[in-house]
Amino acid sequence: MTAISILKKLSIAIGTAFITLGTISTAQASLINFDTDANGNPINAPSTFIESTALTNLYAPLGVTFSGPVQLSGGIILDQSSNFGINALSGSNFLAFNRDPDAILSNGGLPIDPESISFADPISDFSIFASGGFESNTFQLQAFDINNLLLGTDTITTAVKEFGQLSFSSSLGNISLVILTGIGADNTFVYDNLSFTPVSKSVPEPASLIGILGLGAFGISSLCKRKHQAAVKA
Repeated sequence: MTAISILKKLSIAIGTAFITLGTISTAQASLINFDTDANGNPINAPSTFIESTALTNLYAPLGVTFSGPVQLSGGIILDQSSNFGINALSGSNFLAFNRDPDAILSNGGLPIDPESISFADPISDFSIFASGGFESNTFQLQAFDINNLLLGTDTITTAVKEFGQLSFSSSLGNISLVILTGIGADNTFVYDNLSFTPVSKSVPEPASLIGILGLGAFGISSLCKRKHQAAVKA
């Protein structure tokens, strides 16, 4: 094998190592069904807004936080017996909203949207089911990166007493924020079964890269030295 062919193979190997170490990979999808907390403990949800407060950090251990448009506002985890005209998709709870002025939370907050869902680490896919219950309604999803740059949107209109799915995917795996808004005329609506796929990026350590390059350089140097010695003896 000539020095040139060995050098080519070594270059390919180093290049492959760089690519492999820098590859973005997706983990298994995670599901928030509002029936259990981040540790899998059952949630005994109330059936009225006045009995609860807005969802915020309950799922923070999963890297997910929720917030409404103003302090103390946002969606509430309620039991399906709360008379929204539709049952939960799984279990008995969903994330509920009510823009009526008389809908007040136990701490004086309001169960209103838009609802912001932030992710501690970027995700590649997001989906959630929405329903207007007794009324048809239109919903919009907006996805943003870590710099609040809009990546894209999804809009659906749901039929009476039916769920529809909002979703968005990014091949770059750079979704950091999702905002959900009911843009129809209905003031009461719910969401259920939020799914997201985290992204893990393996970044090569500087020491690892130096080691790879050093090993390659040493191999090339040794090869050239042996070729030179052989030529001198000849």
